[in-house]
Amino acid sequence: MLSSRNTPFDNLRNEIAGEKFSALRRISENLSGCLQELEVMNEKINKSMIDNLPFQDVNKMIETFNKIREDAEEWRYYLTVTREASGFFHGLLKAGVYKIPQRIEDIGEDYYTKLNLKVHRYGKEECILLLQ
Repeated sequence: MLSSRNTPFDNLRNEIAGEKFSALRRISENLSGCLQELEVMNEKINKSMIDNLPFQDVNKMIETFNKIREDAEEWRYYLTVTREASGFFHGLLKAGVYKIPQRIEDIGEDYYTKLNLKVHRYGKEECILLLQ
């Protein structure tokens, strides 16, 4: 905060600290947004697999999920680098805080055939658990 009581050096230091904070906030907001999108996409993918949507449509959703995941990894890297450059070392950022889900592999044409066998063999409730 700029003040007439502070020296010009204090004012400059406060302004730099404010810029660092703003950069960290923007980066963490982008990362959080990506993580929220990943949660929504994961639910859509699971629901569409349960609803037996065509595998091509599911694969498009999976491709979108994986692109968002790559963006999240990039934003997490930016956050780590910016924190370190600002004097907050990586060790202070706990791994679980911004946990990025695993990449999802495309499903093949025979996925639903295998799924139907699992539904028949294990029952519907256990099949849903296998998808998650």
